[in-house]
Amino acid sequence: MEVKMSLVGAGSASFGLETLYDIMSSEELHGGTIALIDIDEEKLKTMSRVAERLNEYFKANLKIESFMKTRDGLSGSDFVIIAVEKERMKRWWLDFQIPHKHGIKQVIGECGGPGGLAHTLRVVPLVLEICRDIEDLCPNALVMNYSNPEARVAYAINRYTKLRAVGLCPGIYGRMEWLSTALGRQVEALAAGLNHFTWILKLWFKESGENAYPTLIDRLKTTDDIKREPILTGEPLSRVLCLTYGYYPSPSDGHVGEYVPYAWNIVPERERGENWLSAVEKWSENIRKTVEDIATGRLSIERYRSPELIGGERGQAVNIIRAIVSNRRYFEYAVNIPNKGMVSNLPLDAVVEVPAVVDGSGIHPIHIGSLPTGIDALCYTQAVIQRLSVEAAYEGSYEKALQALLIDPVVHSVEAAKKTLDELLEAHISLLPQFKKAC
Repeated sequence: MEVKMSLVGAGSASFGLETLYDIMSSEELHGGTIALIDIDEEKLKTMSRVAERLNEYFKANLKIESFMKTRDGLSGSDFVIIAVEKERMKRWWLDFQIPHKHGIKQVIGECGGPGGLAHTLRVVPLVLEICRDIEDLCPNALVMNYSNPEARVAYAINRYTKLRAVGLCPGIYGRMEWLSTALGRQVEALAAGLNHFTWILKLWFKESGENAYPTLIDRLKTTDDIKREPILTGEPLSRVLCLTYGYYPSPSDGHVGEYVPYAWNIVPERERGENWLSAVEKWSENIRKTVEDIATGRLSIERYRSPELIGGERGQAVNIIRAIVSNRRYFEYAVNIPNKGMVSNLPLDAVVEVPAVVDGSGIHPIHIGSLPTGIDALCYTQAVIQRLSVEAAYEGSYEKALQALLIDPVVHSVEAAKKTLDELLEAHISLLPQFKKAC
């Protein structure tokens, strides 16, 4: 079966290279078409050269097309992968610094807190514009979104379009790897909740099926010597939450800390604030250098495939495509989809992150039931913020943006919320056309 896959935001540092590698190395997708779409001409040219090298290396016989306008590349697409931002790091620094100036100590300001709100206001209209083109040109395509804030973007697509859409985030994979290292044995997990705020409801040792939670809890209770257990003591917030509620959160202290008011004083300095953003900038620069080196031939495909440069698992989007195309049953650990009762004590319309089974007929989320008491309250608040922030982004509503801030656990005062919101809107107004009339 020949398929067409469109990558909108093909120059993305996070997902462009990985996705291309995964497609080219998948025999089920050989002979199909890839449409690379990016508004940055130089990034598009570079990624096109990378695609050509990978295509030749894997003898994939894929037709590679490049477009700077989304509408030009979408026609006939079976799958559309979205990973878009505008001025990502410049805007992220403002999202962190402005609230911090007003005394709001959010951990990283990407998907939660006032920074997460500002991020939502910018990205939701951008993605919805792309989705309007998809509705016009390939309405039956499966849309897979990687753009953050993941849950809120997925909520917007599912609420304001008629597209089949799923949000993807690899966080749980990193969490399983982390815990496997910490416990010295390979573990698997079943997690549910909201993106960047999921909870591992079941944890077991892969080789035996034995419940791994008693071992983990025992280690967490007795891990006071950082030299003896550097892994587990390296995430003090996750440790506190697990020992308090009985379940380990995912995907990391930095991400989980965006949603609780006491995180700033617990999360290690390396995982918050300027240290985190500087690390992300360095990581992005390293990926861009890798992309350039592959494009120019300075880095061979064989070298890129080495264990220290690429993980063994294919990305989620390509795994899903492969399963659908080949009608092969595949277990995906995390998809972001409308709740519709999958998690019974969260709002029905909220976008939740749950595992799913994928086959030729599509994506089938797994029914979770109720989140544990306490954890449900933490997640419910964020689900309401999810709705309000997306409505604010769609409608250009100052009032709903302020409502979202005033129920956010990291916001400590009305005055700080108003000043922060006003300054964020002013700082980002060039990317917020829906708010220009109000301003």
